[in-house]
Amino acid sequence: MLAIGDSNPVKHIRLAYVNYAVILICVVTFFANPRLEFYALFPGAVTRTGWMADFTAAEAAMQLVTYAFLHSDFWHLALNMVVLWVFGNNVEDAMGHWRYAIFFVLCAMAGGLAEAWLTAMPSVPVVGASGAIAGVMGAYLLLHPRARILVLVAFRLPVIVPASAFVGLSVGIDVMMALFPNDDGALVAWWAHIGGFAAGVALIGLFKYRDVPLFQSADAYPEIAFARTNRFLIDLTPKPRPDGTASLSSRIIAGIKVVTFFVIIIILTELLLGG
Repeated sequence: MLAIGDSNPVKHIRLAYVNYAVILICVVTFFANPRLEFYALFPGAVTRTGWMADFTAAEAAMQLVTYAFLHSDFWHLALNMVVLWVFGNNVEDAMGHWRYAIFFVLCAMAGGLAEAWLTAMPSVPVVGASGAIAGVMGAYLLLHPRARILVLVAFRLPVIVPASAFVGLSVGIDVMMALFPNDDGALVAWWAHIGGFAAGVALIGLFKYRDVPLFQSADAYPEIAFARTNRFLIDLTPKPRPDGTASLSSRIIAGIKVVTFFVIIIILTELLLGG
């Protein structure tokens, strides 16, 4: 599933230029095609394993940052940048430009450290902004759990879900794949995702503006965001009451609907494509 939009306008800044700069750097770096042996993260360089112990501490520290701006192929880049486009502007809006830049780097480093210490393959180089983006999603989860997210399921089916459902399912998949890896996901840095997410959740309270609340209510997000296309979308978000808020029961029902929907999609995918 891929997040392609949300119902969440920025309020404190005019333009999330740091988030857009990160996207631009990742795109330019991809086409510049730098040598991965210098800038990718070698987990063993951090844990001082085998021949990778030849990397200096400074080189290992550099890798914990530079790996986040590299991507293995076009689709790896494109999917990461779309998700960062959706979630990053609101997190930058909540903390300001320079704090967001520092926050992004810290989440990348936390993801790299988690991968370095927990991976079963310390000699396999790690690239990608996924760990840092997971941190951005963790911050978004605490800031805007009730924001409406437009998701493409199986890259085809447009569905609107609460941010809490999308991020929660994403993290749940990361944890499951990290603990029970299979051949299809063997080369994905699942622990980097989890480490970055944990850092984002831990740091958002320190980095956000004081007047920005956590767990913002459903009435903070305009319904007009998807109004023109709503008839073509599957909406699994809680139905608001006349005052614009959603009751606890409606949120529970919406959560059950989301989980049930995705379980059905997974089962159908396995039946149709699993042989």
